[in-house]
Amino acid sequence: MANPKQRFFFLHFTILTTLTSFVVPLLLPESLPSELQTLDIATELATDPVSMSSVATDFGNLSTSFPAAVFYPSSPNDIAKLIHFSYMSTKPFTISPRGVGHSINGQTFAPNGIVVDMLSLGHGHYESCTIVTEGPFPYADASGEQHWIDVLNATLKHGLMPRIFTDYLYATVGGTLSNAGIGGQAFRQGPQISNVYELDVITGTGEMVTCSRDREPDLFYGALGGLGQFGVITRARIALEPAKKMARWVRLIYTDVKLFTSDQEKLISIEKTSSGFDFVEGQVILSEAQVPGIKSSFFSDSDIEKITQLAAQNQGPIYLLEGAAYYDDSAVNFVDVNVKLLLEELNYESGFAFSRDVPLVDFLDRVHYEETVLRSLGLWLVPHPWLNLFVPQSKILDFDSRIFKGILKENKAAGLILIYPMNRRKWDDNMSVAIPTEEVFYGVSFLWSAVANDLDILQNENNQVLSICEDYKLRCKEYLPHYTNPADWQKHFGRKWSKFVARKQKFDPKALLSPGQQIFRQLQPS
Repeated sequence: MANPKQRFFFLHFTILTTLTSFVVPLLLPESLPSELQTLDIATELATDPVSMSSVATDFGNLSTSFPAAVFYPSSPNDIAKLIHFSYMSTKPFTISPRGVGHSINGQTFAPNGIVVDMLSLGHGHYESCTIVTEGPFPYADASGEQHWIDVLNATLKHGLMPRIFTDYLYATVGGTLSNAGIGGQAFRQGPQISNVYELDVITGTGEMVTCSRDREPDLFYGALGGLGQFGVITRARIALEPAKKMARWVRLIYTDVKLFTSDQEKLISIEKTSSGFDFVEGQVILSEAQVPGIKSSFFSDSDIEKITQLAAQNQGPIYLLEGAAYYDDSAVNFVDVNVKLLLEELNYESGFAFSRDVPLVDFLDRVHYEETVLRSLGLWLVPHPWLNLFVPQSKILDFDSRIFKGILKENKAAGLILIYPMNRRKWDDNMSVAIPTEEVFYGVSFLWSAVANDLDILQNENNQVLSICEDYKLRCKEYLPHYTNPADWQKHFGRKWSKFVARKQKFDPKALLSPGQQIFRQLQPS
């Protein structure tokens, strides 16, 4: 006979189970089919205020949209079941995967649909990252929800690392691969989507497909840079290379944009890593008021004072060229000579070359240091009216004249303006992402933080930038694009649009996936 304690727990479990059987149907909103509660994955759905609020905004902090429910899968198969159910239902609903929510403009929203919390996969029971070192091409099989910092740490244990990183390592693998994944190594290695061998993708019909350049290539090329329109990336086979231990981190200051861009283009033309930088980026500093924003852990107080004085004297933008050469302890002398020779060929302001030697992991994860500081000041989760563009090489000086020296001349807002060139030949044109047609093009990112009631001003300036690009035919392409109607999306993709539409019809015929992008809103379930 059961003892009193056992009887209590049995009675408590019975009551809880009985209540749950009545409560679950009541928690499902009308926009979701009632049959959803009969699935074995129904227990992974949540509609409580905390869950709903956690996905109702993103890093942009510019808009809010609540889904009908949040889904916390424990395996990719759970996601496949959810999508297949919606696809087969007489009352289909939209589904949007969400990693860390580092996107902007509501691109991971699913109004009246279901947001899939991809990070919950990391708490499931399947391998997140497997490193294979045998064979001529080592690789990492990383799950889609995994942070790039975790992939880096896993690969470093084998003396390896991915070929390219975005500046922020706490974004997810699936998230950056759905866009492109650019950073300072892209001039040599191409974007992250050019360094993937294979994907596991769950399509808009709920089919789980392994694809590559040779196996289901249409889905492979479509998903890479496809803005989540053709499937949910749950695994990526990522190309690796030997890791180095240290980075010689160099920052050079310019007052002449022609010399600045010319030197950047010279550096990205050097093919061999042994004789050039492994990383090339740059920044635009509009005035002396913005100089303190570049300090981070790199510049000393005296460095900042010196640069501020130069900016004040220049009475216009100054430019910061950033480079890094990776090396091991045994190659210190070689790096000394190599960097010295590189700097002798560059035309920066005399006396304004700054250098630091830092562990490579610290260099790659440098933005996380900034995040820690900003979070401590309550300045990380402020509105971020970001604008990211690709600008053709032939238009970059015109862009500088009309934007940096024009409409942004008086701008003193917090944030960074990144600017650096890339080589088009390192991109695979079969992939979905749209880029300029010129061989060299620049990534220009306005990474504003609205901390002084200047959100409306910054958004207005972003609109002016886009208008100038259009009015003066600068042929810019938006990166992480945001449009609200098919005509603008068609213009964005240009000659790739018909293939993009065909892939949507093939892999997500009911337009269930990633509705927040608003590409196929006329096809989405109402």
